[in-house]
Amino acid sequence: MADIIPEQRVDEEKIYVSKIEKGVVIDHIDPCKGLLVYKALNPEPDATSVIAKNVSSKRLGRKDLVKIEGEYLASSQIDLIALISPRSTVNIIDGWRVKEKRRVKPPTEITYILDCKNPVCASRGQMSAFRVNLKEPIEHSHLDCTYCGYRVFYNEAIEAILNKASSNLLFSRSRIKREFLNLLLSKGGLRTEGGYVLKSKRVSPYFVNLGALNDGESLSRLRWILAGYAWILLNEGEIEDFDFIFGPAYKGINLAALTCEGFNEYVGLNKRYIYDRKEIKTYGDTSMDMSIVGAEYLKGGQKILVVDDTITTGFTKVESVKKIIEMGENKVVGVLVCVDRQELSEDGSTATEKLERALNVKVFSILTAREIFESLKPRLDATKKNEWIEYYEKYGAIKLH
Repeated sequence: MADIIPEQRVDEEKIYVSKIEKGVVIDHIDPCKGLLVYKALNPEPDATSVIAKNVSSKRLGRKDLVKIEGEYLASSQIDLIALISPRSTVNIIDGWRVKEKRRVKPPTEITYILDCKNPVCASRGQMSAFRVNLKEPIEHSHLDCTYCGYRVFYNEAIEAILNKASSNLLFSRSRIKREFLNLLLSKGGLRTEGGYVLKSKRVSPYFVNLGALNDGESLSRLRWILAGYAWILLNEGEIEDFDFIFGPAYKGINLAALTCEGFNEYVGLNKRYIYDRKEIKTYGDTSMDMSIVGAEYLKGGQKILVVDDTITTGFTKVESVKKIIEMGENKVVGVLVCVDRQELSEDGSTATEKLERALNVKVFSILTAREIFESLKPRLDATKKNEWIEYYEKYGAIKLH
């Protein structure tokens, strides 16, 4: 983990952060390496970004600087920047000021970024891990596979980082929404053939099934998506910090676990996850997890983030979440759903409104039905478009055009 620089030292150094309300500034980059850092971060095409080259520096003489507005840096990934420029500092900007400043620290080991090219290595097709052997200058460094000892030299390692790490370093709402929709479409998690009977008995022109995202690649991306969106909500003050992530049975269980793991990997925060049973446990130690698995860690008065797949009527989520609230006056800080279908429930309110009213909590969605429709509309034929429009005329809290 990167070293945190004491706050009183932040104002002593002149950094170029003007006109950035929220975002990230990578300062003290070695001269002529700013572009490499920018490529590793890979900001959104429409993000306001600046690359300053050979800026005067008291500490380094000359330095490069990169500033990007509106995106969050995954804190546990900061140290990968140190493999490009080991003297860099990372400034997190919020409300036009430096919220946090970190000095990067070269990692001793990296995982997932490099693939071992040794055809007989035991890591082929599995999790890769490389020991980082630092030299001075850093361009003379090399990385060795922890399984077979295969050596990768600096330039090859940097190229792999630029190609593979970029999708994991920065978080933004627009990036996460795009990645999630692409994942659903590419893996069969979003079906648009029509005629899908929902739990509410409504016949929908589309169906979202996160159960289709069941291969390793999908789970890895979903982990990044969920953790990233929750991290943004936390950073922007939309939700309070929380102790647990709760996943309603059944699909919410997997999502809560992925969010929990992603928070540890990308954000560097260790949370616990819990989930409920649809059938009460009547054997073994029922005092420990009779209805809520992980209940032994709930001491009462704790804060919980709820994560689930979709919201149509909201009824099942109300029943699930009430279980954990009633176990010691715990507080739900928010409900994060992957997709809000934006439909009306039988009483004429939206499912989101019903859930917010019943639990006195705000609901957040990564994707909405309108966003999905607007993205798909260019590739839907006239018949399919009309099916969507007619469905939302009948059941929707929104109107599609």
